[in-house]
Amino acid sequence: MSKKSKSICVKLIANPGAGKISNTANDIKLVTGYLEKNGLKTDIALAKSKEKITQFTQRAVKKGYKIVIAMGGDGTVKAIMRGLVGSKVHMGILPIGIENNIAMSLGIPKNLEEACGVIASDNIQKLDLGQVKTSGSKKSIFFEMVTLGLSASVYPDLYKVAKGKLPKSKSTVSTPDPQVTKSKSFLTLDDKPEMEVGTLLVMVRNQPGFGNNDLLTPEGIPAGSYLDVSVYPDFSKTEILRYFAELSVRGYTGKGKIQRYEAKKMKIKTSPKLDVMVDGVAIGKGTVSIKLLKNAVRVITTQKNSAKEDPQKDAAEVVPETQVEPAPPIEEKVN
Repeated sequence: MSKKSKSICVKLIANPGAGKISNTANDIKLVTGYLEKNGLKTDIALAKSKEKITQFTQRAVKKGYKIVIAMGGDGTVKAIMRGLVGSKVHMGILPIGIENNIAMSLGIPKNLEEACGVIASDNIQKLDLGQVKTSGSKKSIFFEMVTLGLSASVYPDLYKVAKGKLPKSKSTVSTPDPQVTKSKSFLTLDDKPEMEVGTLLVMVRNQPGFGNNDLLTPEGIPAGSYLDVSVYPDFSKTEILRYFAELSVRGYTGKGKIQRYEAKKMKIKTSPKLDVMVDGVAIGKGTVSIKLLKNAVRVITTQKNSAKEDPQKDAAEVVPETQVEPAPPIEEKVN
């Protein structure tokens, strides 16, 4: 954005609980200065719970902001994405959280001045998201994955090994989980006939990567054109963890035991009813319906695969709120 362009007002939603809390105030001061130099005047809101972050985002959309900026980690980014689904508002990201996998996957630098420069470029990439619904939960949006089966008992260890860290307790990976040792999954993918698979884990991914290293799927397959479904027949709990530990070192290995499928919508039933997790958050048990949401959000990135849009158009319609909204009580801390 040219410095000669008319300054426009953008919404900056910062999570004061993300990253190093002691740095938050100084970081906000820095980024408002960097954005101001690029012709972006910031209206700031502070929120720690994902519910409040999403509410502030939806309010910003209604008030006519053309750019909403997430300042935090992956939890903050996902909460703002939920509030932007279906809108034409552009989303900027300033990664200051402990986990910044989304920013990293989009090529957004950790350096705040450089990240502000990316936002000012207004280079838009339209991203696909996933939507999941269980019988006892509301619809949930996900950026990365849905897991069924070993979700609750294995996800913390699964995440650690994918990051290159082995679990401290051997008993964690060797103790069988009675809920899933004899589980069966029934998958209906798109309009194909239902198929039955005996597996301890079903993983549905919107993005090909997970953890430190590379892809869980073969190279050359674009992210977002479909949802990637993986099942692990004949894998024990220990073997699954070992497999992901190997992935963190070597990347995708193409082991023949793993079965992979592609679909844009699906229904998955499990017997017995198994735990379901969405981007690492438990949402319930049992049957799930999942579908791909094409071009769900417009994110400002370094990548060059989407049409340029003009956030200054109708920018005068924005009604600035109070410069800093008081942080609400912590309901659920997100990164």
